[in-house]
Amino acid sequence: MAEIFVNMGEIKVAAGGDVLITVGLGSCVGVALYDRENKVGGMAHVFLASSRDSRGTEQPGKFADTAIPALIEAVVRVGGRRSLLVAKIAGGANLFPKLSEASLNVGMQNVAAVKEHLALHNVPLRGEDVGGSIGRKMILYVESGKVMVQSIGSEPREI
Repeated sequence: MAEIFVNMGEIKVAAGGDVLITVGLGSCVGVALYDRENKVGGMAHVFLASSRDSRGTEQPGKFADTAIPALIEAVVRVGGRRSLLVAKIAGGANLFPKLSEASLNVGMQNVAAVKEHLALHNVPLRGEDVGGSIGRKMILYVESGKVMVQSIGSEPREI
């Protein structure tokens, strides 16, 4: 069993008994995709909602609109079936609660964009732990498809 860390803007895939982990999910959103039948999965650590204002997409995991299709393709490449993929997400916190205007809440913009792109690619969302004002850690146990989320100062919980 290997523990594979997914850093900000990255996409990683794994199979069998491997574990995918991402930490530091503040306004960022962790996206876990998995195919329970084939025991493969992937994770992206999405930093921003849209790549439209960016110069190039050298790091597709950074943006919701590029991360979702790239993550799907990466999981399919290691043996996942597109029709069997399901998603769970975590993060999207508002780390600056004094900024209440929706346009300034990057976390909720990220959550909305991730959900929109999952829906566009027909990947059902099966669990989430989003919003609030504290950071999270997300772990995908690929063998079982179990996703655990731990908020700062709390016990881990399954989503």
